[in-house]
Amino acid sequence: MEVNILKTRAANKIQTKLVTLLYGATFSGKTTLGLQLADFKRNDGKPFRVAVVDAEGGGVDDAVEDLEARGVDTRNIHIFYTQSLQELTTILDKIKNHETFYEYDEEGKETDEPILDADGEEFFPDALLIDGTSIFRLTSEQGLLELSKKRNTIKADKDGLVGAERFVKIQGADLEFKDYKKLNYSGQNLVLDLMAIGINVVLTAREKDETIQKMDKNGQQVSVSTGKKVHDSFKGIDYNVKTILHMYQDSETGQICAEVVKDRTKVHKAGDIIEDPTLLDWQTIIDRNSDRKEFVLKNDLDKAVETEQKMYEKEAMELHNSLKSNTTTTNTSSDEETNNIKAMKADIRAKINALPPVKKKEMKEKLEGAGLPTAFKNVTDVAVLEKALAMFE
Repeated sequence: MEVNILKTRAANKIQTKLVTLLYGATFSGKTTLGLQLADFKRNDGKPFRVAVVDAEGGGVDDAVEDLEARGVDTRNIHIFYTQSLQELTTILDKIKNHETFYEYDEEGKETDEPILDADGEEFFPDALLIDGTSIFRLTSEQGLLELSKKRNTIKADKDGLVGAERFVKIQGADLEFKDYKKLNYSGQNLVLDLMAIGINVVLTAREKDETIQKMDKNGQQVSVSTGKKVHDSFKGIDYNVKTILHMYQDSETGQICAEVVKDRTKVHKAGDIIEDPTLLDWQTIIDRNSDRKEFVLKNDLDKAVETEQKMYEKEAMELHNSLKSNTTTTNTSSDEETNNIKAMKADIRAKINALPPVKKKEMKEKLEGAGLPTAFKNVTDVAVLEKALAMFE
């Protein structure tokens, strides 16, 4: 079955959605800044409805109280608590497919009661805040690590390991290269999903030290810090987002600041330092969407992989059939040559046997003089056999 994923459009102006990454240390203002999505206004003048995915264990709650204290109607904000990438994907699918969001009961089961916004309408978000992509990466990595332990358990059983050897084999399991590839794929798929849901997105992540590999004096590879802070999230996430802000608290003044690492929207320049940053600087991006056509590019990464897989399978099958055909041809040619050699040797034996003793002796001397064998049982060279047959003419 053919999978069609190619999309095209005219190069006219389309709506721009925010896809922003905020990363930094604890208490650097990431969540507070992200929740300023609730201060945004839609093109019809109404406030944004914001879906919040809290993976940091309730870190959003305090910031929401601050919003309420300054007059934001929190009925336009709905919070989902999860640390599972699979559950996050379910939420994204609901948004992408414009499905209705329902309330959950105390046991975490979905009810028949739809979630309503401040206008009493069914809640559908204009923006999504995912607070804690570092957690989703951590849980994904841990899940792969547990899988690696299971692989090592099978290996330990196969090798007949017992006691301490078995324990070390299983508990010492680490991620393999294919696990890291899968982890990176999950991250890329997540970001492409976020870009394909058709609403504005803000992500937060913890920070970590950037390291590079260097050779020490003993010739060993070691990790050395560059002194720069980078996001601690899925690898490659920085390529897909449009805006990246490094959040930090000034050590002298205590002021929350943001360093603009990247901004494809051109609201700020890379390298700018913003004191007391506000997300509302990007309201202009939303405002200019009023007369623009909406264009949502679906995330077809899985379909693209399926298409490439089918292509490679087709190429492999064609190569297999070609090799099979060549092998058949080769085998056929080889069989014909073998039969021909047998026939020539049988002909030589028949001619020798037909000669009287004296003539046999003369023929033997004649063959030896021509540098040809006098016994042909083990001869497989067609040219030699042809020369021997010519001696009888």
